[in-house]
Amino acid sequence: MTFLRTKAGAFALPAAALSLSVFGLAAATSAESSDDDSALPPVQCEIQVEKSGRGYTWTGVLHADATVEGAYELNISSRSGGRTTISQGGSFMVKAGKTETLGQASLGGMDPDSVEAELILHMDGKSYVCGQKADL
Repeated sequence: MTFLRTKAGAFALPAAALSLSVFGLAAATSAESSDDDSALPPVQCEIQVEKSGRGYTWTGVLHADATVEGAYELNISSRSGGRTTISQGGSFMVKAGKTETLGQASLGGMDPDSVEAELILHMDGKSYVCGQKADL
């Protein structure tokens, strides 16, 4: 079983709720509701990491099964060779069946293993944290 963080803590997410290419979201209210698929928001999110030139690009991506709106934060930090911190954010609305980019940043000369990234979604009074996926 896969564990994902929310602002309220870590909860188990049924494997059926995950696809091979995205991280699902766990409910932020209670551990009991995390096993109830009806408590999950109608979205999947991920942070894609891709090689670009001499560095890497981190892209926050949201896939919506139903129309959703809210706010996001994309936070990227590294302590490799000094400290680098990038924070982006704003509002979003993604229509049902669509995929949208929520923030993007490139870092040159960074080993992606030394970088921490999270995409935080704020929807309907709850916060969800999406993890990093690397296909390098």
